[in-house]
Amino acid sequence: MKTRPSPPYFGAAYYPEVWPLEQVDADIALMKKAGMNVMRIAEFAWSRMEPQEGRYDFAWLHTVIDKLDRAGFAVILCTPTATPPAWLTSRYPESLFVNEAGVPDQHGARRHVCSNSPVYRDHCARIVTQMAREFGRHPAIIGWQIDNEMYPKSSRGCCCAVCHRLFQDAMRTRYGTLDALNAAWCNGLWSQDYTSFSELPVPRTSTWHHPSLLTAWMQFQSDSYVAFTRHQADILHRFSKAPVGTDMMPLLGLSFHDIHRTLDVVQYNHYNTMESLWQAPFWMDLCRPLKSAPFWNTETATCWNGSVAANGFREPGFCRANSWLPFALGGEANLYWLWRAHRAGQELMHGSVVSSAGRPLHIFGEVQDIAAGLRKAGPFLTTTRPTPSGLAVHYSTFAWNLFNFHPIVNGFKYSDSLLNAIYRPMTEAQFRPDLIDPAADLAPYRLLVSPFLPALDESGLRNRLLAWIRAGGTWIAGPFTDIRNLDAAKFHAGPYGSLESWAGVHVRYEIPGDPRAFGLQWKNGRISQGSIWFDSYDLRGGRALASYTEGPMKGLAAVVERKVGKGRILLLGTQLLPDDYQALLREAAAAAAVLPAAEASPNLLVVPREGRGGRGRVAVETHNKPATLKLERPAINLLTGRTHRHSLAIPPYGVAVLKELRS
Repeated sequence: MKTRPSPPYFGAAYYPEVWPLEQVDADIALMKKAGMNVMRIAEFAWSRMEPQEGRYDFAWLHTVIDKLDRAGFAVILCTPTATPPAWLTSRYPESLFVNEAGVPDQHGARRHVCSNSPVYRDHCARIVTQMAREFGRHPAIIGWQIDNEMYPKSSRGCCCAVCHRLFQDAMRTRYGTLDALNAAWCNGLWSQDYTSFSELPVPRTSTWHHPSLLTAWMQFQSDSYVAFTRHQADILHRFSKAPVGTDMMPLLGLSFHDIHRTLDVVQYNHYNTMESLWQAPFWMDLCRPLKSAPFWNTETATCWNGSVAANGFREPGFCRANSWLPFALGGEANLYWLWRAHRAGQELMHGSVVSSAGRPLHIFGEVQDIAAGLRKAGPFLTTTRPTPSGLAVHYSTFAWNLFNFHPIVNGFKYSDSLLNAIYRPMTEAQFRPDLIDPAADLAPYRLLVSPFLPALDESGLRNRLLAWIRAGGTWIAGPFTDIRNLDAAKFHAGPYGSLESWAGVHVRYEIPGDPRAFGLQWKNGRISQGSIWFDSYDLRGGRALASYTEGPMKGLAAVVERKVGKGRILLLGTQLLPDDYQALLREAAAAAAVLPAAEASPNLLVVPREGRGGRGRVAVETHNKPATLKLERPAINLLTGRTHRHSLAIPPYGVAVLKELRS
């Protein structure tokens, strides 16, 4: 019986529709030489599969998939709905995406169609149904990718007449009456009251629109893409047992949590530079908890990015570190974009595995080394999973949208602040978090961090959170947490919805940190300062851990602790400096029995793993600098075969897969 490819999956995106079929055999031979075992195909091939409306041609695709199958490759098959044929957009111009200026897109791009267009939905259903019938039971197909990088691509998403009407319907369903909507949005201000739901406008960029309208509009855009994805997933699930996903980009305008309710596998694309590689784990820490199944890294670059111009050369070793990150963090696939560089058209200068002439790039040997390492470490990787740490950080699409339109203070950017002020000091101290949506179950966690989480009423979080704290959880809240309701409005009775009573404080002053910061002093005497924003507290049962030393807040509490039931709350009135945040986190983690992953250099990602394959760690250096890892137990590096007993020096962009030896 033929042996099918199994994880770890290692491959690339392949576009055989634009190359002669007689070239496929040579490509496959080179793919095998590279050490690959999976190809992702057909994501932009609609015009090749349906050259004329209602006339389908899958013979060429059968040839390609069968050749890959016979050569021992698995296939991820993609629906091509991001790039409809010219006959569709010219015959049905009402299907085109309309930008915030009211101008329809033209043929020649991708994602230039409206996900809500009924005629476009119908054509998508037909091509997806035909593909699923043709290939749904093909043994080489290990999974499906829906569309490509769905996201509200402009600052307002699609602004066509269909989207406008559906948004008005959504607001009618949400609020029931205009009185309720007008009251929730405080529309009496500036005479913004509506007398009909049909008066709700498309929020174009030329007008200073209401933040509640803008936030609701972008949530509607996210919901639209979720519905579009579900429409295709329902078809694929009828004809195929292979897992279904959609490749996501590191942008939260589309809710990762909502879109994966009806999907089976999380697929993720990223293109990091040498300077930003440390950020890649942030998004993988978001992918991992979405599903119990390992996620797939469906796109990343081997060597440089590029569209009409190449940019971002990566030093030797970058490809190795970048390619190992998903496997370290709970994924089971890493695929490059792309296998063979394009010979004409869009993204002509993007990095690849081989050139448009079929010649291996300088990175080819590194790709082969990665493949060899995956073969050595594969049995351990596939029989272990990242060890749960008990630590989670909230990351919210609602917050993304709200802060985009209402950033509160000059210079505040939600994701950047979360990455640099929270995630970076946390992970450099070797704590391994899950990034979770407010809808996620809190039961697996002992320590929860909720920075910049404006609305605790998302997904009923407020009541669930208080019950979790009372049962023994430790919650680090703020800044900018519990400051808005789901209408993007402030609360009537105070600056917070619940945090004053929960944390035992009374907010005296709220002061922006623009253009200056204010000093604070910790209980142990350490002098420091906050940043971004300054909430100051009178104590009403809470205990001050730090107080302000200057300004109108002098003498008032800045960081407060309070026990609540069996748990406790740590409330931050300001954004802490990295050293202060690490100190606070270490104390809270120790009390909550949340342990660091390792004693290691801050530039080293260390991921503990365990399962029926044993226990160990995967370590990846992400800053192109030397690093050191201390070992509590002897371990064998599966990539080198060497045993290490006390510590391990890891070179720039180095990788180690360490399996602990039994005593």
